[in-house]
Amino acid sequence: MSQPPETETPEVIVADRQLIVCQGIGSLVAQIPEVRLGQFATDKASLKKLLSGLRGRAILILGVRLADGDLTQVLDFLRKDYPEVMVVVVAEDTEFAFIRTAIKAGANSVCMMSQILTSLPRILGKLVEGHSIVPTDILRKLTSENTDSLSRREHEILALLVDGLTNFQISARLGLSENTVKYYLKAIYQKLDVNSRGAAIAKYVAGNY
Repeated sequence: MSQPPETETPEVIVADRQLIVCQGIGSLVAQIPEVRLGQFATDKASLKKLLSGLRGRAILILGVRLADGDLTQVLDFLRKDYPEVMVVVVAEDTEFAFIRTAIKAGANSVCMMSQILTSLPRILGKLVEGHSIVPTDILRKLTSENTDSLSRREHEILALLVDGLTNFQISARLGLSENTVKYYLKAIYQKLDVNSRGAAIAKYVAGNY
């Protein structure tokens, strides 16, 4: 029986705003025989360039932020322009809100950074077979929480708050007026039962909403 061509072995691209994180994940990926390690990306432009040059199957391991965009923005353009790419989102335990966002946006799998040594090889093995997978512990946490009360726009605004943007910068990024941003922030504070940006950010990144 002849061996399949190399292009049948999925190429894994690792993308995160910190190159050192890409390198750390890449060293783990390089030890997994079912896949081959591709290049790293730290911003949307370099990620799009890598994706546009792909030949064959690909898996993207994606951190919650790139240098010039957050998870929501990256997943949006991936689903629109590269729907065939399978996506694994990796997040710290304190960033569980992004895991929830990733699942809703159609990521094929998610992995907590604290579990990456044991979970990532198993996840990549399933993706190579064509199966999406959400680890049981993450699924349990997702299903045990209250129904998400935040709208998609409120998620976008909170993610930009986490990145340290001002109301003016948020309005420019999203094409909204500053007054509209203030209106959304007021609604967010009420839903999260907080009265400051710092408290809203802390609650959001911990997934407590």
